[in-house]
Amino acid sequence: MRVEHIGWNQLPDPARAAVESRVGAKYETAEMATGESSGIATLLFLPDGVKVFVKGLPVGHERAEELERETKVNPYLPDYAPKLLWHLEAGGWRLLGFRGVTASPWADFTPAGEHLERVATVLRDLSTRPAPDVGLMTAWDRWGPYCDPEAELLLAGQCLLHTDPAATNFLIGDRTWVVDWAWAARGPGWVDAALWGFRLVLDGKQTPEQAKEWASTVPAFADAPREGVRALVEAEARSWEDWREYGVAGIEPIVHASRLWADFLG
Repeated sequence: MRVEHIGWNQLPDPARAAVESRVGAKYETAEMATGESSGIATLLFLPDGVKVFVKGLPVGHERAEELERETKVNPYLPDYAPKLLWHLEAGGWRLLGFRGVTASPWADFTPAGEHLERVATVLRDLSTRPAPDVGLMTAWDRWGPYCDPEAELLLAGQCLLHTDPAATNFLIGDRTWVVDWAWAARGPGWVDAALWGFRLVLDGKQTPEQAKEWASTVPAFADAPREGVRALVEAEARSWEDWREYGVAGIEPIVHASRLWADFLG
């Protein structure tokens, strides 16, 4: 699940040279500590003040399809998603370059956090957006293996989903930026708000009752079929429990929060 990070200077010379052919050879760098799906995650500061965020994985990596998905969906994303500027393969790496944004490290999900309404506003908008026809996985593709077969229709829908509304994926600046669309999908519009509830418990240390109150400010979630929500959050909890069986280090808090949220809504 998690990917081993390397620093910018550890990237093979041909890969760095390919990036420099796009941005120029003069820049400063800052390594990003968050994100678990990229082998490289570096912010480049160019002399003219422009920032470019570079993420990538070795060609052939088992998670490389996530970069392909993000490349395909980016042109169709809302304006609160940083735009993809270029993508390339060089030195055995596949690299994506995004417009860098000026923002706080990430959103505050705690009960008194000042970013909660801003995040909720974005999720309300996202819950109404149709998914582009670019071959995205469906909600059933993502969670079906952890559901009872009769739940398939409950997870059917045509909305654009982010599917990973963690605090680290909301950057607060001149707008509320939503980053890392590697798991973009198609499904019911209430999915991201339901997953946000779990993240409020995990990232914000909220009680399930507090998390539900915030998730319910997204009408798609407030009006969602309860059996569909229960199927989704139970599948999410089961998926993390499955990863625990693989011995993923540091996963226990995630497992606990996802199970707490699922049992509360169950």
